[in-house]
Amino acid sequence: MKNKICEHKQFEAKVNVIRFEDSKRFMAEVHVKCVECSTPFQFLGMEMGLDYDKPMIEVDGCEARLPIAPQGEVPHPLGHKFVKGFSIKKVSD
Repeated sequence: MKNKICEHKQFEAKVNVIRFEDSKRFMAEVHVKCVECSTPFQFLGMEMGLDYDKPMIEVDGCEARLPIAPQGEVPHPLGHKFVKGFSIKKVSD
């Protein structure tokens, strides 16, 4: 798309699942780009690096690294009485 500002209305997402044999852990690597102009999208609000226990991003911010596990093999965070930094509030109209 040349000489026109893209409004980014269509997207392509790619997910690659990594299996770490030595630790029996899994991670989803996610990329998103605009179909019309091919501009990659950056993930916001995450630190850079690699961590088996929390979402992180690649140095350029265009790859999210999300730890994943088969359902039921890791305790669900909402199953605990207290989840640090997370709450749900009813918002009235």
